[in-house]
Amino acid sequence: MIVQQLYLNESCCEAIEIYEKAFNTKLDSILYDSEKEPKKFVIHAEMHIHGQRVMLSDWGGNKNLSVDSALQIVVIFDNENELKEAYEIMKTGSQTIIPMAPTFYSTCLVDFLDKFGVRWCFMI
Repeated sequence: MIVQQLYLNESCCEAIEIYEKAFNTKLDSILYDSEKEPKKFVIHAEMHIHGQRVMLSDWGGNKNLSVDSALQIVVIFDNENELKEAYEIMKTGSQTIIPMAPTFYSTCLVDFLDKFGVRWCFMI
């Protein structure tokens, strides 16, 4: 399964409103950063657009990275072994953004730019 994740650099709430209207959908889930302005900075949100899961976030844009992109390819694996095998193949020459570890929404996640500059998030 491949899932799109959009980094919206503090425009996430506005984008969510527009996407909900444009695609006649509602959010499945949303988590705000409690240390920032209440209900303003989105750490993680999910919705379905035309039957496809899309993740959105204000956190994680590439402002300070060498690649200027607002898109990341998120690949969701069935188990940790598959994730680690794929990451092992792709990690040579890559730049780690988030080291492999569990998060509140995944038992295993790693975020990196591959040697070609493509941003990936592998997660379970």
